[in-house]
Parts: sequence; structure tokens; C-alpha cells
Amino acid sequence: MDMASLWNKTLSDLPTDLFLRLRDYLDVSYSHNQGWRAIVANLNGRYVLSSTEDFERRESPTTALLTKLRSLAPVTIVHNPLSEISAVEGETVEISIEAKGFPPPQYQWYKDNMKLEMATENVLRIYNFNIKDEGEYKCAAYNDEDILKHIFSTSCKVYVEPVQPVPPLEIKEHPRPCFVFTGGTAVFKCEVWSSAQLSYQWYKDEQKLQDGLCVQGSSTEELRIKTNEMDSLQWEGNYFCQISLLHPCINYPYEYVFTQAAALKVQPKPNPSVQSNKFTYNATDKVALLIGCYDYRSDRLLSAPGYDVQTLSSIFQSMNFKVVSLLNLTKSELLAAVDEFSKLVWKGVYCVFYFCGHGYEVSNQCFLVPVDAPFMYQHPECVAANSIFDCLLKRDPQICCMILDICRKPYIGQPPEVPLSQQTYEKGNAIVCYGTSHGLAAYESKNYGILVKHLKNIVGQPLDIESVFRKLREAINEDPMLNNNGSKQAYKQIPEVRTNLLEPKRSFTDPIDIKGNTEIYHDKTTIWELAHRKPDSFYFDVKFDNFIVKVKLDFQQEFSNVLKIYTSILDPGPTQSCVAYVSGVPADVAEKAKVRTISTGLDNRLKKNFVVIHNIQRLKKPMKINVTISCKVPDCKKTIESIDLGLPLIARLNLWKERPDLLSQRFAEEVAENDDSIL
Repeated sequence: MDMASLWNKTLSDLPTDLFLRLRDYLDVSYSHNQGWRAIVANLNGRYVLSSTEDFERRESPTTALLTKLRSLAPVTIVHNPLSEISAVEGETVEISIEAKGFPPPQYQWYKDNMKLEMATENVLRIYNFNIKDEGEYKCAAYNDEDILKHIFSTSCKVYVEPVQPVPPLEIKEHPRPCFVFTGGTAVFKCEVWSSAQLSYQWYKDEQKLQDGLCVQGSSTEELRIKTNEMDSLQWEGNYFCQISLLHPCINYPYEYVFTQAAALKVQPKPNPSVQSNKFTYNATDKVALLIGCYDYRSDRLLSAPGYDVQTLSSIFQSMNFKVVSLLNLTKSELLAAVDEFSKLVWKGVYCVFYFCGHGYEVSNQCFLVPVDAPFMYQHPECVAANSIFDCLLKRDPQICCMILDICRKPYIGQPPEVPLSQQTYEKGNAIVCYGTSHGLAAYESKNYGILVKHLKNIVGQPLDIESVFRKLREAINEDPMLNNNGSKQAYKQIPEVRTNLLEPKRSFTDPIDIKGNTEIYHDKTTIWELAHRKPDSFYFDVKFDNFIVKVKLDFQQEFSNVLKIYTSILDPGPTQSCVAYVSGVPADVAEKAKVRTISTGLDNRLKKNFVVIHNIQRLKKPMKINVTISCKVPDCKKTIESIDLGLPLIARLNLWKERPDLLSQRFAEEVAENDDSIL
């Protein structure tokens, strides 16, 4: 405090520390012209004062003298401490009080009515706050030793807000497949729901990338790959990013997540002035139905199908396939899915069917096990793979490829009573890849099945289709987990390929040419897009008694029958903490629907929640959800009911409705190719 600020101050306005220093300075006097004695000597005759001996008997003569000069001003509390303080463990907590009086007040803090030693300042600091420090704190302010004249502040309740566990990093945007011509630049982006400090590391086919002449942004959320004329094909492959959460103190990653892989395809620049002698193949369209079953009711649960379908979906999308990806179908849903998918297949189309899950073989025929198959299931509860192949071949595709990632161990039981397929595949457009050979099992390795573990590195390459599966067999043969020099401990998995392709040089990467088929191509595209339409993001206000909270809903497709719903608070109003979450979903899709939290702020004031809705195909009517908004300080809660999302994604196809059993002869008439019932 400088002299200018002291000019208009009275003694009662002096800060305690300044008053105490003044007192200590004046108390030290050994002669009549020093300290308090000098003041008494100069004032005698003008004021009636006690004798010097009276002051000398006091503990502090200066305090007694100043009190005599000005009547004692009782202590009054100007500012009480906050009524409630919450703090994270490990933080420093400060509780303060402000009081006035003359002499200037002194302070003593109490916790739960127990005196705290050494806590004699107007600000109480609790370092490294923990649960033992919880309690009610108050402070006594006084300028008289008489305890009856001590003035107590109001109580301040202090409690621990435990350190919130860091929620798992949730990816908002995965990198997308990219197609470029030679010399072009491929761009991959990723994003997570987090405001914390993050680090990024991009990989290509398990190899860490570093910035260089052709690579930029290998440690950022956006990766750029510059292809060149000489070695552009070396950049083809699958790209993914490792996103890590950095520790705020040591700047070291302590949690991480991987994005989905996205394929990069590089094609030579078209040069119309140069006539090539090599014949170029085209497709009128390219479609793929990818099904993974892992959540079995009466059989061993699997871990790989979800990852396998997701990985292949990304790769086939990068090759311009219209992909339908479905998880955990019942038998009736599987039959319906094939029936609806077949409406996307027509003359000149490249068609791929992939199934990953339980299966078996009997009488030279493979059966696919749906998730609702009962314990000790029989053939009628399963789906014959040949019946699916026949259904697709009847649509006259240019290429029909089936990939079965199932076990082919013999089934112990009676042969099927239904007749086996007699299809001769006389058009020379069929190829089947079995994940393993007759009598052998198909295995999983961590998150991937063995088949997709190797297929994902090959199928996107510009190879003819038969070469893709030849390289796949070679790669699996070299897998150290399998076929280990005839060791009895080694797993045995030997893929088998059956093909009658008359044009074996056709490739999954062949371009699409719709010349002469524009109308039907766009019709089929519309059908596919309608079956993958998700709800649009939207905003709404929630009105409480004295304030309004603004809420946003976002939607993300995980698979064709899996929808992720995000709920977030855009404006919490005056609340101290506010969260919105999906609190009700239709019973048809309620199973496995669990709300999870993504923190969007370091103070944890706002949260973003999401819920994953599986089995969208089971919705029988428009999907309506409830959203609850819960606030603290003030404590209040409100639920907005029946928010109508319509029929999202594959739900509009009504896969729950019965379709013909593909093996039976109960339905003799084939559905017309241009049947628009899908709409």
C-alpha cells in the first residue's frame, strides 16, 4: 500500500499486517523520545491520557494507546466465504473472508468446529486437497481477546469432486477411401470428440509414416499423399491413424485409439490420344453385401466379424462398390437381406457376397448359421450358401463372387431334407472363395479373422480377381500362426477357391461405365441411397422454469443396420453442469443400447453422450426416442419424449417381414427385376 492510498485511511482501515508491523515498531522504545513514549510525550497536555506506567503494564502499549485515542471499533464481516466449494483431488483450495474493525481484526479458522493450528490469515489455503479435507469450514474474526466478542463467518462446505476417469476417445470422423489419378494428391482426415491435447500418427499397411517429399501431415489430423509418375503404385494400400490423448503434465500419450483403415487407389491418367492394344474391362455397376454374425444366442460368441465387415466395407467403397454392411442377422433377416440386395444386381454388374460367422459343411454344401439358431441347430434353422449364390446368379451379373469366412467341419447329424442346388453356373461368371478347406476350421487373430487379416492387404490392388485369391492363399500359407511345418500344435486353415470365370482378367478395381444404362444405374443408386439415409442433425430448446438449454442431436452410420446417436449441450444456460442423453428407444432395438459419455471440456461442465442402436432392421414402425436433460445447480431434469427419427438406414426395407426360403420351392415366381417395393 503506497502513501497515496493511505492518505484518506483511518486506523481501522489499516490492513492487519501493516497494523501489526506498526505496533511492533512503536512498541520498541527505550527512552521518552522513541516509539509510543514519544507519542505520549507530545500528546500530554492536549489529551487526557493515562500515565506512562499504565501503558507499560499492557502487553502492547501501542495498541492500548491507539485504542485510547479512538474508541474501539467492533469487528464486522464484510464478505463471508462461499457457502459451497467443490474441488478435484490434488488441487489447491482457497477459502477467504474479509472483516473490518479497530484494531484491525485477526483471524482463526475452524474445521468442523475444531481449531486449525497455524490457520490465522484471512485466506485459508488447503494444498493437495483430498477426501480427508472435506468438511465445514468457518473463520473467527476478532480484535479483542475476549472470546465472547469473536465474530464467526458463515460456514463453507468443501467437498471433493473426484478426478473423472478419462472417457474413451471416440472417433467422430474416420478417414474415407480415396481414389486419385497418377500424380494426384490423396487426402485422409480424421477427427475425435475431444477438446484435450491430442497427438496423431498415420500408418500405411502397419508401417509408420514420416513427412517427406510425398508425405505431409503424418502427425496431424490431415494426411496428404502426393503420388508421382514413377512409383505411384507404391502408395496404394490401407491408411489409418493412431490418435493419442496426451497427459496434461508430462505431455506423454496415455490413451489411444485407431481409426478404421481407408484404402488408397491410384489409377493411370486417361490419355485419349494414345490407343492401347490392351482390352479394358468395365462394369455397369459394382455392389457388395457384407454380413457378419458374432452375437449368437446358442453358440460361441465371436470377436472378429464386426471388424472384418468394417474393414472390407472401407476397401470395397474405395473401389466404388455400393456396400451394404449388416451385423447379427436372424435367418429370416438374412433371407430378406439377400432378396433385397439382389434387386441391385443386373446385367453387367460386379457382385460380391461375404459372410463371416459360424458355419459348417454337409453333403458338399456349406450352411451359414444365423444368430437366432437354437442350441443343437439343424439345417432348417440355417441358410444354405448355394441358395444365396443361385439367387444372385439369376440376376445375370458380369461377375458373381462369394467369400465364405466360416468353418467347414462336417456336421454331425442327418443330411438336409431339402434338395441341393443343381445350378451349373453355365455362364462362366462365378467364383467362390472359402476361408478354409473341407474338414478344417477358420480362425480369428485378435480383432481380425485370419482371412481378412491378409485379404485386406490384397483385395484393393489392381489385380485380376483370380490373382487376388491366389495371393491370399500364399499369404495365409506364410502366416506363422498357421500350417507351421506340419507341427501338431499349429492351426490348419487352407483357403479353397472354385472358379469358372471365362474372363479371368477382370478385376475388382475395374471402372464403372454406365453408357447406355444411365437410367437403370441411377434408379439402383437411388434405391441404395434410400436404404442408407440417416436422420439429419437438428437442434431444439428445452425450457425450464427460469432458463433455456440448447441441445443438438447428431447421427452417424456405423453399419447399414447400426446407428450411433450423439446428444450434446450447445448452451447450458446458467447451470453449473448440464448433460443430455438418450433415455428411451423402441423395444425392437433397445437390446444393447447403452449410453456412453464423451467429455468435450476439461472442466467437465459440458458432456457429449452417444448411444449405439443395433439391429435397426427390426424396427416395425418409425423410430421415436426420448432425450433427457439433467442439470446441476440448479438441480433439475426434463425429458423430451417421442422425438421422431422416421425409419433410418436399412429399417425402411422391412427385413423383419418373411421372404421366401431360397432353397424351397414354395415360391415359384421370381420377383421382377424392376420391382420397386424396396421404396
